[in-house]
Amino acid sequence: MSDRPNILFVVTDQHRGDCIGADPDSPRDADGRSLVHTPNIDSLIRNGAMFTRAYTPAPSCIPARRSMLTGQTPATNGAPGWVTTPWEFEHTLPGELRDAGYQTKLTGKIHSIPPRNHVGFESMDQHEALFAHPDDDYTRWLETESDGNYDELSHGLGRNSWDPRPWHREEYEHPTNWTTNRAIDFLDQRDETRPFFLNLSYVRPHTPFDPPQAYWDMYIDRETPDPYVGDWVDDVHGDKIPAYPAINAWLADLPPTIVHRARAAYYGLITHIDHQLKRVFDKLTTIGELENTLVVFCSDHGEMLGDHHMWRKTYAYEGSARVPLLVQFPESMEAPRRQLIDRPVGLEDLMPTLLSVVGVEVPETVEGRNLFDLIEEPEREDWREWYHGEHAAGSYDPENGTQYLIDGTMKYVWNPVTGRELLFDLDEDPGEERDLTTDGEYETDLERGRSAMVDRLSDRSEGFVEDGELVPTDAGPEGLGDPDDCQSSS
Repeated sequence: MSDRPNILFVVTDQHRGDCIGADPDSPRDADGRSLVHTPNIDSLIRNGAMFTRAYTPAPSCIPARRSMLTGQTPATNGAPGWVTTPWEFEHTLPGELRDAGYQTKLTGKIHSIPPRNHVGFESMDQHEALFAHPDDDYTRWLETESDGNYDELSHGLGRNSWDPRPWHREEYEHPTNWTTNRAIDFLDQRDETRPFFLNLSYVRPHTPFDPPQAYWDMYIDRETPDPYVGDWVDDVHGDKIPAYPAINAWLADLPPTIVHRARAAYYGLITHIDHQLKRVFDKLTTIGELENTLVVFCSDHGEMLGDHHMWRKTYAYEGSARVPLLVQFPESMEAPRRQLIDRPVGLEDLMPTLLSVVGVEVPETVEGRNLFDLIEEPEREDWREWYHGEHAAGSYDPENGTQYLIDGTMKYVWNPVTGRELLFDLDEDPGEERDLTTDGEYETDLERGRSAMVDRLSDRSEGFVEDGELVPTDAGPEGLGDPDDCQSSS
């Protein structure tokens, strides 16, 4: 056992913040109990903490992961939206840990560009589907396993499809199992003279919604909650709802039966991941390393799952922007346990947090904050007043662009293309069904949010602010693309 703690960094893909059993806003059954079964993830809180107001700085895969691995905001690292420019960073989380003597390993998804860019990992067992890269390790493994007779998408679902069905092959062939197996192989073969940083990065519950049969069965006959539908939906995009939506439509008013099936499949994918994580925790226990391992569980962004007739991500709304974030401490670490912390935090906070815990100097390029400041003192006054997130215009629709601010209770949203504002009280309205911009009781909150957004965007090259006012513009960064490009798994 190393004197320095190991780090198990678990990342899921497109995982809503409310789809953790322990989350206060998680979907409920008829008895008021959480519908989403995640006992192993929930158990992290016993010796750790859960952040119930954790957000992605940019709600699609590539920009979110760039911020996660650099500790920088999207604007600083050149990806306020979906960009396919090469990942060329001076400092990364795995790189700094590697240079400090950690054995750094990735199993699963990273979404680095160009594909196979290690960004500081010493080795990777990779599953991407980005650009259908021929060196994808899982794809090659499944081709060998099947003698070329089937692949991951032989069930007929698309990587961005809202249409669900059970997994078509044996459970061990599912990418969730494969990713777990590669992590366990690493733990068996690691260099025991060094602490490890293992990024266990699942490609689900991102679409396709294809859980193994056992996990489909777990939810398909249970009642799932109806989607949230805001009083602002018709005004914002009601005329864009298609009569015959494409299978990968970002906006679709689908029949209740289809929505229920999609939600059941999505919850099944999450419970599947939860059960696979127990295998990793058991392995760490067997080799005597769990008590010396810092565990972090998070996601890159969420999934709208039919809320407000929307699917997938890139939006400011809770389903897309809020993510799960839980931490379990090593046994020897002196820190308060069993906390639910509701202050606004984000993915760029992970790099400085992890580096600080293991005694590695945080590079000056990092903009995130150390989450242990909140763990030690949840009500501290010098924490950020607002957390800022964004996604550049043009994803899925020319008018889709967003800037958002969350102070823990209020959320202010501004569309930089149309100029439309929205204001939500998240404590009273976690589903964001009531827009408060015209409610006089919230005029002060609206002005606070608007003023904070002006301050945040005043020096941006896009020209979001003129003469102290927010100004609509469709300008975006160089290299901006659409998450649908290249049939990617964005």
